[in-house]
Amino acid sequence: MLTRIHKLFQIPGYTLFTVTMMLQGMAISISSPFLAVYFTTRLGVSAATFGLFTAVTLIAGVGLSSVIARRSDSGLNRKALMVAAMLFNALAYAGYLFIHDFYILLAYMTLFTAIGAPAMPQLFASAREAVNAGNSSDHAFANSFLRSMFSLGFIIGPLAGSVLIRYFGFPGIFISTALIFLINACSLYLRAKPPEAGRRAAVPARQPAKLHHNRSVLIPFIVLILLYSAHWLNNLNISLFIINVLDGSTQNVASVASICALLEIPLMLMLGVLSAKYSNRTLMGWGIVLGGIYYLVVLASTQLWQIIAGQVLLAFFVAVVSAIGISYIQDLLPEQPGYASTLYSNSTTIGRLAGSLVGGAAAEWAGYRHAYWFCVLLFLLAFVLLALPQRAANGKQDSNNVSL
Repeated sequence: MLTRIHKLFQIPGYTLFTVTMMLQGMAISISSPFLAVYFTTRLGVSAATFGLFTAVTLIAGVGLSSVIARRSDSGLNRKALMVAAMLFNALAYAGYLFIHDFYILLAYMTLFTAIGAPAMPQLFASAREAVNAGNSSDHAFANSFLRSMFSLGFIIGPLAGSVLIRYFGFPGIFISTALIFLINACSLYLRAKPPEAGRRAAVPARQPAKLHHNRSVLIPFIVLILLYSAHWLNNLNISLFIINVLDGSTQNVASVASICALLEIPLMLMLGVLSAKYSNRTLMGWGIVLGGIYYLVVLASTQLWQIIAGQVLLAFFVAVVSAIGISYIQDLLPEQPGYASTLYSNSTTIGRLAGSLVGGAAAEWAGYRHAYWFCVLLFLLAFVLLALPQRAANGKQDSNNVSL
C-alpha cells in the first residue's frame, strides 16, 4: 500500500489535490455542526425553517453543477472553475457575518453556495485527469485516498470548530471557514496545472444523451441515491435513537460518530487496495450487504455497546459508497470525468434531501427504532437494482455521453 501511495504522490498535481480536499473537509465541518444552533438561537427561526433553508440551497447547487458539468469536459477551464467555486464558497460563509435577516440570507446563500457547489466534483475530476496524465490506472485507489483526506478534514473540523466557537463565538467559525476556502482558491490558482488542457480543448463538444435513456449509468445513479437516502436517515435519527431509546447521552452520540469517522479512513485505503482485485460493482455489493446488516443491528439493539460495535459495519459501507461509488460512475464515463463526478455529487445531494424529508416523517410515524425498517427496504431495493444485468462500462454508444 505504501508503494501505491508513494506512486500517487509522484503524479504532478495529486499532492495539491489531496491537501485541498482535506482543507475542503475542514472548511465544511468547522461550521456545519453548529449551523442549526445558529439559525434557531441567533436568527430565531424554527428547525423546520432551517431544514427548508438547507433544502433550497442544496437543490440550487444540484442544478447549477449539472449545467456546468455539461461543459467542463469539452475544453472549459477546470482550474478556473475550481478557483471561482472556492471564492464563492468563501463569500458565502462571509455572508453570515453581515447578513442577519433570514430571507436575505436565504437568497444570498442560495446564489453563492450554488456557484460554489462545483468545487468538489471538479476537484475529483481534476484528480482523475492528473492520474490519467501520469499514466496510472490506479483510479479507484486514487479516489479512495482522496476521499480519505476529506474524511480526515471532517474529523479535525468539528474539533477546531468547538474551540473556535468557545473563544470567538459564531463569527470565529464563519471567518475560519471563509479563510480556508480562500486558501484553497489561492493555492489552486497559483499551483494547479490542468493536465491535458490542450487535448481537452481540441475535443469537440458532444450533445450528451439524457440520463434516463442510459440504463448502464441510470441504475448506479439510482442505487447511490437510495443508499444515501438511507444513510442520511440514519444520520438524522441515530442520535435521537441513542438518547431516547437507549437512554444514552450527548457524549455517547459524539463517541459513536467519532468512532465511525476514524474507521472510515483505513477502510477507504483498504478498499483502494481491494479495487485492484475486485470490480467496483462487486465492492459496492459488499458495502450494501454490510450496511444492511448494520441497520438490522440497530433494529435489534438494546444496549449502547451494540451500536458502537456496529460502527465497523457502517464505516465499511460509508467507505464503499464514498470512495468506490465515485470511481464506479467515473469508470462508466471515462471521457467525461467532470460530468461523472457531478453525477455522483448530485446523487449524494438528492439522497440527503430524500433522507432528510423521509427520516423525520418515518421516525414520527413508526418511532426511532422502527424507522430503520425503511433503511433496510431501501438497501434491499438498491441491492436488487445493482444485481440486475448491466451493460459493460465500455458500451461506448450509451455510457460516454450522459446527462440529467
